[in-house]
Amino acid sequence: MTETPETTIPETTIPETPIPETMRAALCDAPGQRLRLAHVPTPACGKGQYLVRLEACGLCHSDLHVQQGDEPVPADAFPLILGHEGVGRIVAGDGPLPAGTRIGLPWLYQTCLECDPCLRGRETYCPEQMARGLDAPGALADYALCEARFATPIPDALDPVTAGPLLCAGLTAWSALARCDTRPGQRLLVIGAGGLGQYAIEIGRARGLRVAVIEPDETRRAEALGLGAEIAVPPAAAQELRDWGGADITLNFAPTATAWDLVAALANPLSQIVAVALVHDPVPLSMMWLIDGGHRVMGSSVGTRAELRDFLGFATHHRFRVDHHVMPFDRVSEALDILAQGKQRGRIVLDFRKGMP
Repeated sequence: MTETPETTIPETTIPETPIPETMRAALCDAPGQRLRLAHVPTPACGKGQYLVRLEACGLCHSDLHVQQGDEPVPADAFPLILGHEGVGRIVAGDGPLPAGTRIGLPWLYQTCLECDPCLRGRETYCPEQMARGLDAPGALADYALCEARFATPIPDALDPVTAGPLLCAGLTAWSALARCDTRPGQRLLVIGAGGLGQYAIEIGRARGLRVAVIEPDETRRAEALGLGAEIAVPPAAAQELRDWGGADITLNFAPTATAWDLVAALANPLSQIVAVALVHDPVPLSMMWLIDGGHRVMGSSVGTRAELRDFLGFATHHRFRVDHHVMPFDRVSEALDILAQGKQRGRIVLDFRKGMP
């Protein structure tokens, strides 16, 4: 067998550009407090890092969970800069990508790159992973740092506003379905038709799956049908889904333990079930139900760098129809309030290009 010489990309230093000493950032001072827009020092690049000037950043329910105190964040971690659906251009740093390259700033900030999950391509389960907007400053600021080894270029065909939510909401749905063995014609049940669920509907349809939705909100049920779902019903009408044929694959995006009863009742034999929503409460999983049905129950968290690269490639050829509620960055606190109230359509995205300093 002939060995192929290993190809390496030489590391280059990006020429410095004028960068302000301070920048705007949305600060979460403590759990339960509204975000505060303030001027803070602009971060300085270290070795193997890029400095990115933000163009857009989507808002995610994970941001809301942290801001409302639903996640166990140490008190000394505050004030926090949230945000992990950021898109911007490199303006300075140390790495192979040239200045001006548009990259994504997703949830996964960095991992150890050496543990078993990392080496097996499952880096989102690295015990030492750092998350943007939690363990490292997030993308709700004019500038943010990105580790060069975790920088993923954004295809030019994608606009920053529509690309932002792909980095978490879209990627999470993509990665969850990638955990399953799929065949065209299988029945996919999506529980919860918010932003993540809407991406899942379109991804499932693109893979040849038949899609059904459980969603309590009437408007979102109508949107789900418009995105290609064959049937969309409220939780109380779940029997209609059993009549439809049940679920070969279930993706749960509903952040409530009560969704489990629906999952168990609608699962076909040899069903594949992926838990995605952040639910801390236990559910009544029956071992006999698991054994008799031969079901596979899995958890899925965001997505790896490889999955993000593949997904962005898919997104350049599949124009998602998910709505975007676009707001200027200086209205970030108001935007998070809208997210908390569930009043948005599709995904909320903050556009930094409006009123950029």
